[in-house]
Amino acid sequence: MKLVSINININKFYDLVLPFLKKENPDVFCLQELLEEDVEKFKTEFNYQGVFIPTVYINHPFQGGIQNKRFGVGIFAKEILNSDSYYYAGSYEHINLPFEEYFKQTHVRENGLLDEDRGLLFVDVKINDAVCKIATTHFMKATSPETPLTGKYEEIDSTQEQLDALDLMCGKLDSLDGFIFCGDLNSPRGNKAFTILASKYKDNIPVHYKTSIDSNLHIKKLTEPLMVDGLFTTPSYIASEVKLVDGVSDHMAIVANIDKI
Repeated sequence: MKLVSINININKFYDLVLPFLKKENPDVFCLQELLEEDVEKFKTEFNYQGVFIPTVYINHPFQGGIQNKRFGVGIFAKEILNSDSYYYAGSYEHINLPFEEYFKQTHVRENGLLDEDRGLLFVDVKINDAVCKIATTHFMKATSPETPLTGKYEEIDSTQEQLDALDLMCGKLDSLDGFIFCGDLNSPRGNKAFTILASKYKDNIPVHYKTSIDSNLHIKKLTEPLMVDGLFTTPSYIASEVKLVDGVSDHMAIVANIDKI
């Protein structure tokens, strides 16, 4: 099974993302920062089934003028047998409020960010004769209400808020009885959150890759090595030919072949 995972940065790089996915022709692809309104676009473009959960309302000027719309994570495959989700920060009920009501109820932090609802989306997909469990997330950033928005959130080690959310997310993952887990972790390899994940599940990103940020396409032009995207497996799955591909979005795409034992 070929799997691809990409943080597509809303709709900024569709001229790169769509041709890349068509060239790779994965059996399954997972997208983070996917606009809710574009889910049908990806289903139609690839004639795949797809599922989606919203996690964040866009309400920031730097998001290219997009306001009051939801993005989240999606999984697309040729055959999805079933799907489910789990919110480890916030709730489905909260993020599904109309924006005006959501804005009244949410906490606007001192740095201007809204409180974030974050969820784990997981599916069973059928690949040939095997049924595989795949999960994806867009983990919360390492910021807190006391942290100014300096553009250097990547340098902050995991906050207690992140670690509490991680504990809930891992609890749900552990209940899945074997899985492939990928996504944007917003937690660089080496910090507490990433280290906890790598101690529980196999980190399949080869060590010679030092960053998953595409410095040429990222709005902040980040140059420090930040391996913030991950591909983890439990012992019932083996990942091979894992690579990161730049020139697709502001995060590099993860591409891997996965075999179920």
